[in-house]
Amino acid sequence: MKKLLLLCFTLAIFNSKAQFLTTSTLPIIVINTNGFQITDEPKIKTDFKIYFNGFGKTNSVNDKPHYDGFAGIEYRGSSSQTFPKKGLGIELWNDKSESIEFPFLGMPKESDWILFASYNEKSFMHNVLTMRVARAMGLYASRTEYVEVVINNVYMGVYVFMEKIKRSEGRVDIAKLKETDISGDDITGGYIFKADKTTGSTLGSWRSKFPNYNAPNNFTTFLYEYPKTITAEQRAYLRNYVDKAETALQADNYRDKTDGYRKYIDTRSFIQLFLLNEVSKNVDGYRISTFFYKDKDSKGGKIKAGPPWDYDITYGNANYCEGDSPYGFSYRFNYVCPTDFWQVPFWWERMLGDSAFVKELGQEYGFHRKYGALRDSYLKQQIDSLASALQEPIKRNFQKWPILGTYVWPQPSPYAGSWEQEVIELQNFLTQRLQWLDNNIKTDFAITDSEPALTEMNIRAFPNPFLERININIQSQYAEKASIKLIDMLGNIIFEGNEFLKIGDNEFHIELPENDIVSGEKILIIESNNKRISKKLVHQ
Repeated sequence: MKKLLLLCFTLAIFNSKAQFLTTSTLPIIVINTNGFQITDEPKIKTDFKIYFNGFGKTNSVNDKPHYDGFAGIEYRGSSSQTFPKKGLGIELWNDKSESIEFPFLGMPKESDWILFASYNEKSFMHNVLTMRVARAMGLYASRTEYVEVVINNVYMGVYVFMEKIKRSEGRVDIAKLKETDISGDDITGGYIFKADKTTGSTLGSWRSKFPNYNAPNNFTTFLYEYPKTITAEQRAYLRNYVDKAETALQADNYRDKTDGYRKYIDTRSFIQLFLLNEVSKNVDGYRISTFFYKDKDSKGGKIKAGPPWDYDITYGNANYCEGDSPYGFSYRFNYVCPTDFWQVPFWWERMLGDSAFVKELGQEYGFHRKYGALRDSYLKQQIDSLASALQEPIKRNFQKWPILGTYVWPQPSPYAGSWEQEVIELQNFLTQRLQWLDNNIKTDFAITDSEPALTEMNIRAFPNPFLERININIQSQYAEKASIKLIDMLGNIIFEGNEFLKIGDNEFHIELPENDIVSGEKILIIESNNKRISKKLVHQ
């Protein structure tokens, strides 16, 4: 009995310590609701402060606040609202409850923000890591920072402070659509829409005309997201444009580069979102929390996939529909769980029936695995960096919320008994996942030599055939300047530039606008220190 009392007393001390936060290596957010209860809707007015002295510095509630003002706050999320630690939607307000903007934590200024609770994702890394990978790929994705939160003098734990998906120059940078923009080029953009549950939707939705694969009675529902003051004319325009894109995808000639689906869809953004969903094994990918946007026709006007969103139930953190397996494609969800209400839109499987799309996909994946955001070294560096930032604060979080080693929906068993083990599980899953994808996403690294490579400089150019990107690897024995040319068979220069080589590996790429390339053989010429090497390449 004495031991039991001592244990209870010790736990009480730990919980008490977790309640009163005065200093942290993370920014500290302090919220006072002034006696009002936070609800799902509407937002309530609160006192809102952030203490932040700069990255790498200790923060204290006794310091001058980074921000000291008001904010409208409400609970956010769907299934996550059933958890005791809840996510929060934040809108910065002035004293008259009018929206204002502020550049939090080095991010572009805005008024709308999110505090993501990460209650059922215990490593606290799935969303943050995926957003970092997305940005490294070239997609816009929400910027994120870890923070610790105190509400009404009660410590609430570690949260992820992140940008809300929104039309803005610093976020989804598309044209602002006014209520008066109802004809001509004006009405063509910008729009944000999504495939998602209808929870929390206030702008309405429409249903696809085409059933999804392996689910003949299932039709994707698309939700209007922006503009918030969307008119009847604008609703009709966006719905009709998406209908045209889907009709083009269903047509017999859908692979045609001029009149097929590429007329309406930006394939590279779809490929990049595909890679994020597949690398993370996103069991909810494509079918839930999947955003799209469209700018004005005068600014390109095609449907783009993204921004990426909602990656907590990823990297093996799902005990349903094979979400815990590092094997299998997420886009094939309809064949794994054909009775689920939310099915993957037919778009993805249809595009993967286009050999040119598959080649682009392999090219993008191969590039990022070898040089970009999916390199093993890059991913390890990101995880190590996040682990370092969380090392001390995460202990307080799990003192407040002692859920390690217990089941929280939808975590598969066995349940990691420590936060460190949660991180190891993430690393192990990612390793197995990438190994499987390496064996199941087709990449082509073949080259055709027109001249033998010299021993002083070895050249590799891939993939071949190529589309719009040529990845080049040069192993040089000297530090020297090299000139690079890409010419067609008539001698016309398509690309010309210079690279300064270092001794050893040199990696770079040539990326060409699609309109500047025509099919057929090309010659890649690299000259350095009176040496000349050429490679014959074929453009698909």
